[in-house]
Amino acid sequence: MEFEELDLEHIGFIGDGAGITWAPLILIEGKEREVGTEELVIIENLNGNRVLAVCRRGFGRSPGLRRDRYTPGRAYVRIGRRPSSSRDSFDFELSVIGEVAPDGLRQNKLIIAPRSEVYRFRGGNPFTLMKVDMRYEVGYYKDHKEWRVPALPEYIPYHIGVFCTTGWGKTSLVRHKIIPLLREAGYGVLVFDWKGDDYAPYFPGKVIRADEIILEVEERGLDDMAEHLIERAYYCGSSGYQGAIRYILALTDVLHNLNLDEIESGAELKAILLEETPKYIVNYASTRYVDENIRLFKSYFSRLSDSIFDECLRRMREGRYSAEDVIEMARGDLRVIDLSGRESDEKLRIFLEIARVLRYRMDVEKQRIGLALVIDEAPQYCPYGSLGLQRETTRMIVDLCALGRSYQLPIILLSQGIMGEIGINAAVRRNINTWFVGKVHPLDRGEAEKLLPDVDLEFLQSLEVGHFYFFGNMSPSPVPLLIRFEVEEG
Repeated sequence: MEFEELDLEHIGFIGDGAGITWAPLILIEGKEREVGTEELVIIENLNGNRVLAVCRRGFGRSPGLRRDRYTPGRAYVRIGRRPSSSRDSFDFELSVIGEVAPDGLRQNKLIIAPRSEVYRFRGGNPFTLMKVDMRYEVGYYKDHKEWRVPALPEYIPYHIGVFCTTGWGKTSLVRHKIIPLLREAGYGVLVFDWKGDDYAPYFPGKVIRADEIILEVEERGLDDMAEHLIERAYYCGSSGYQGAIRYILALTDVLHNLNLDEIESGAELKAILLEETPKYIVNYASTRYVDENIRLFKSYFSRLSDSIFDECLRRMREGRYSAEDVIEMARGDLRVIDLSGRESDEKLRIFLEIARVLRYRMDVEKQRIGLALVIDEAPQYCPYGSLGLQRETTRMIVDLCALGRSYQLPIILLSQGIMGEIGINAAVRRNINTWFVGKVHPLDRGEAEKLLPDVDLEFLQSLEVGHFYFFGNMSPSPVPLLIRFEVEEG
């Protein structure tokens, strides 16, 4: 939509003291009942350009009711009479978004002149003035459902942070807006669902359970299983582990080469192992004792009950996906790892297992990944003060962020806190370049004030569910925009 097609309404004038990035708006009488905070406006700058801006802090002024000195207005109030409103005024501080140009918005470089007229939008989407691709959007602006707020997909790899207090909509924002945006931009998505109830129930058929992933520390699982079976077979007549090592090594080779999808029962597994293991014993036994070793193996191994092999088959099928498998399943698609029911350290090890593969592909193989990692409950992975395994996961996330900018591996971090004991590690936080900030935890008031210096902190603290300030590299605006989304969408 071109500027001339927009339906505008005159609401006021620029007052004294305006600058380049900030200006005071004085409202026409009556408009204070219609114009609220975060309203988008157009300034017809008397210095020769049009400027898009947003209303921030609002003030009601009445010189006759000043509290620091006696005035006739105060005298009227004292006796219960309404004083004159002739000198009352209502004004907003305007934060400048940019100059409206034929090719989109650009940085405003002209002083905004006092007495310049200010208009609000009654029709049309002001975001079309930005001349960006409207396919990529993160919700609608404040109370205007038809004003879809665009995002710049080229900055997705610069990493995203979503912060708000518990219950105020951060996981819903990611499910309904950020994940669809990532998919629209061509990224696969891999979600680490710490509790298993924020994402897994919403993506049926796309969920991988934690117990379906093979950890590097579990790669000895088949070796241990081979040792367990030979032990149950009384070491095939040998005196102990060292004497039965040839049987354990041979059985391990067979287990590593099995196709579990083709085995239906423990009895079938037992039959395969009895048939195939002797073929490998020849690789480990002395030539003169091969036949004897094979005879002993078959004799002792055949005595094991089928139920033992049923249990072995179940254990082997619990870990069916390697880290590489999980990554390939998510690339070009979406997968949710359900981490529920596991100890915290095991959850972190699963993350590390996948992260190490991704780091190797980027750092060594120089591979473009095209996969976004959504890390819910981010303080569990990279807390403010990290110790033990969390220190390793924190360093890993920092490494992934540093490499991901060049190799298309965006990280999306969700947290109820921004900093301190409820927030995330500063080294990780420095890598976030796009922010979604909703109602913040009271302990984060100071940090929110640093991130959003021109936003009324009390207004931020009173935001309703589903409202977020959107700012950073992905935003087409240099100042924060108040976005909203409906949970029913998507």
